[in-house]
Amino acid sequence: MDLSSPRGTIDIYGEDIDYRNYIINTAREILKIFSFAEIITPAFEYTNVFSRSIGEDTDIVQKQMYTFADKKGRSLTLRPEGTASIVRAVLENKIYSEKLPLKLFYIGNMFRYEKPQKGRMREFWQFGIESIGSDNPIIDAEAIWILNLFFEKLGFKKLILKINNIGCSKCRKKFLEEFKKYLKPEIEKLCSDCRKRFKENPLRIFDCKKTNCREVLTGSPDIYYYLCSECKKKFEEILMCLKSLDIKYKIDKSLVRGFDYYTGSIFEIISENLESAQNALGGGGRYDNLISELGGPDIPATGFAVGIDRTIILMKQLNIDLKKSDRKSKVYLIAMDRNSQIFSIRILKYLREKEVVCDINFNIRSLKKEIKWARDNGYNFIIIVGEDEIKSGNLTIKDIDKFKQYKVDWKNKKEKIIEIIGA
Repeated sequence: MDLSSPRGTIDIYGEDIDYRNYIINTAREILKIFSFAEIITPAFEYTNVFSRSIGEDTDIVQKQMYTFADKKGRSLTLRPEGTASIVRAVLENKIYSEKLPLKLFYIGNMFRYEKPQKGRMREFWQFGIESIGSDNPIIDAEAIWILNLFFEKLGFKKLILKINNIGCSKCRKKFLEEFKKYLKPEIEKLCSDCRKRFKENPLRIFDCKKTNCREVLTGSPDIYYYLCSECKKKFEEILMCLKSLDIKYKIDKSLVRGFDYYTGSIFEIISENLESAQNALGGGGRYDNLISELGGPDIPATGFAVGIDRTIILMKQLNIDLKKSDRKSKVYLIAMDRNSQIFSIRILKYLREKEVVCDINFNIRSLKKEIKWARDNGYNFIIIVGEDEIKSGNLTIKDIDKFKQYKVDWKNKKEKIIEIIGA
């Protein structure tokens, strides 16, 4: 019997939990400032929620979705991304009838059947935002602002913001006609996947990383020259906003996103430091037609998603500290015997009521081993409690980082503990 975790999944524990929580807490703090509210959707949906949203002919729908029938034969799919679920929830619960724009964020695990590699797993975690109900370019700039600010807050360097405009359904149609004319004589040079894309979704050829396909695209028509006046105006206004925010960007005319629902402006943040083929940390764009295509009113929207797993990989790679100075001190009580443990419960109660992160040695070992255990597990202070401490009422407090030692009168001056540990 195989009791290992399924291929492409991992257990999250130890320091990875610290990184994960730090990332999520950083995101929550920023999104609170920008007035976003959290929404939680199920981990699986009816399959057509994703097939209709992402696109029947995309690789995700064709090859990567975890789809299964329930006991009544209904087709269900583990969510491969977050936006489609959010839109379904907004429509089903008629949240769009509230004051627009809606500014929502989500945090959750996603599932895609792909070849596992560094930075790409079959179960992966994302957080994302959806701004629903406005086509104002400022709200696009705000999404990019949040994405850029998030990575800056984490301490990332060498980030590149790529931005492009793939046009609305009207102007994109003209471009695709010319693009297919250009590709037709070169079609045999394309890989088998791109030859299929040529018939079903030519724009997705830009997403191919194979050398032959990249070379074919070198002299292809530029979509920017086919944009209608409205698309051009909005794109230029987004760029103006980014300049006002001092956010550097690079217009990448080959940038596309992997879902059919995107229209207009799209963007992506990559890291030059990420030693992986999967170097995109987050990205998104506008999807003005998706809500109406799923049966709702004609409401524009934009958003992005961030890969939490890839973010952790890069943080470790760059040795980015989790800003220990911003976290509360951790205190470890070392009781020398069972009687000392019982006595220490009162100390634990006092510290925890003061919201101090603390714990006690449940297994009695040598003092040397306990101090090493406390240091290895990120504790800043230890409080030693033995027979002498119980009799005298004076607790011994050691500052592990500064190698200092203090004596505190537990009965009469216990508040001195809080002063020493800086909680």
